[in-house]
Amino acid sequence: MNIVLLKHGIKYTSDDVNKQAKSLKKFTNDDIFCFTEDPKDVIIDCIPIPRKPKLVRWWNKMHLFSNNFPLNGKCVLFDLDILIEQNPFEYIEKIDWKYPTFIRRKFKMDKFFRKHSYDTELNSSILAWTSHQNTYIWDIFTKNIDYHTRKYKGIDRFFWHENIEWRQFDHGISDTIDLQKDN
Repeated sequence: MNIVLLKHGIKYTSDDVNKQAKSLKKFTNDDIFCFTEDPKDVIIDCIPIPRKPKLVRWWNKMHLFSNNFPLNGKCVLFDLDILIEQNPFEYIEKIDWKYPTFIRRKFKMDKFFRKHSYDTELNSSILAWTSHQNTYIWDIFTKNIDYHTRKYKGIDRFFWHENIEWRQFDHGISDTIDLQKDN
């Protein structure tokens, strides 16, 4: 399995990447990579974010579904703003690797859901997929990048409202992390 940490722009630093990599190494011996345009001071192997098409912020996660993504096989992305408190891999290993797998936050439906905002229950703070298996997702996205990036505030909403086939982690995975941004 390949572990991917996405660092783009200036929101997160190499220290954030290095800290998250160390927290994950407590639970796995799998390879951990940083997907970034700025590898300076990152202590793990880095994969460069493609210059074209130029995507910003979280939209860089869409590159993971490109046929040109350099990793093969099972992959898991962890956001840098989550705190790994327990072993998440026991939940990750149980998924159906034929489909992208997200955290599903059902409480958002009652609390925040607004149709006109294209809200979603999905959360890609942990995202698992098999590289090169679902490249149709990249194809749908790149047919009109401008439209999708203006219509949706992130890939979670893109997946939910474009009816992309996905799966969800067992709800226990939420007990292994602290989704700081959902609090």
